[in-house]
Amino acid sequence: MEHIAIIADDLTGANDTGVQFCKHGFRTMVIIDAANVGQVGRDKDVWAINADTRHMTVPEAYRRVYEIALKLKEAAVSRVYKKIDSTLRGHPGAELEAVMDAWQAGLALVVPAFPANRRVVVDGHLLISESTAMAATSANCIPDCSGQVLCHIPTVLQKEMNRQVGQINLAMVRRGGEELANALEAARANSQVLVLDATSEEDLMNIARAISHVRQDVIVAGAAGLAAHLTMAWNLKPLTFRSFRREGTVLVVAGSRNPVTAAQVQRLAEFSACLPVQVDTAAILAGNEEAEIKRVLQEAADRENKDLLIIAVANLFQLAGTDAGAGKNSKSIAAALGTITSRLLGSRKIKSLVVTGGDTAVHVCRALAARGINLSADLLPGIPMGYLEGGPADGLPIVTKAGGFGPPEAFIEVFRYLTQE
Repeated sequence: MEHIAIIADDLTGANDTGVQFCKHGFRTMVIIDAANVGQVGRDKDVWAINADTRHMTVPEAYRRVYEIALKLKEAAVSRVYKKIDSTLRGHPGAELEAVMDAWQAGLALVVPAFPANRRVVVDGHLLISESTAMAATSANCIPDCSGQVLCHIPTVLQKEMNRQVGQINLAMVRRGGEELANALEAARANSQVLVLDATSEEDLMNIARAISHVRQDVIVAGAAGLAAHLTMAWNLKPLTFRSFRREGTVLVVAGSRNPVTAAQVQRLAEFSACLPVQVDTAAILAGNEEAEIKRVLQEAADRENKDLLIIAVANLFQLAGTDAGAGKNSKSIAAALGTITSRLLGSRKIKSLVVTGGDTAVHVCRALAARGINLSADLLPGIPMGYLEGGPADGLPIVTKAGGFGPPEAFIEVFRYLTQE
């Protein structure tokens, strides 16, 4: 059995990339804590690992990813996919270099494009056709005069890498197949890291076909978009999903302050006539965490809607344009959301979880003592569903979403799916 590993810098990234392999037939587990690599999920084909490095320093992120990559090499993992954020948050260059160092790779191919979520790459520039408020979520991206968010990917990577970074333009990508593969091999004479343009799913398919022709000492890196095509040449049987029909409440926990998430939560609240229970983050940061948790739990208990409960950070609706996970204090807020979730599961019947925000998802899973997430389906691009493994909530369906992913009706569609008979 061939083993594949994904190294992501946060939990939602591990989920939305891992599910791309899952839907092609691979048994996929998300490993919530990198310390458990090699200890859980041994019967799975794919490990999607949350390195939890998004808010580390460059040296810290490099060291952790290097150690994970060495563990994977020792575990006889045959292929590694270095997942990078589709808006280049975190330290994509340092983490890619860590994987290349650990695996002694001669070349890395980088494809951050995710056309399904309106992230494309042209002439090495990442273009994001969304609200310019998204720019604030990544220090590497800035809005241009047309309202698009952009950055030059080779420049961003080169700042954190010793290896030379080059690029392959769209015209060459569209030649595809062996011709593109030959161009990649020729380019390695001058560059050890190559950024490839892509604006469509067909471009990603061309890149995937070319990858099948290149030598084995190549590390592939990118967003969930490319991951969806890496198994296209493999003859895999569809995965049979478990049924998740059960009585109870759909619990939505929104810990991201991304404006995209804010709009999605507001649409869901209007659709369901379920007002969010708002968590006062200022009270938590002031040291009044336990009192605030008790207040939130009491307010949740008083709500009449039995099908849906929304717990959201109060400043979500200020549209500040930054993630709640952006500051050093985010861990304590995420931990409080995890505690609230755990206690709600102990006091009422929850049929499924929907969690947005990488830090929030990690702390919710830790609070529930889950070892991993067995992925099962991609409900929408970048919004996967799976089942918790381990702990008192073993088998509970969980849907995770990065802050900026999905259309305004995303949570409505997820809620309808989870409540279908």
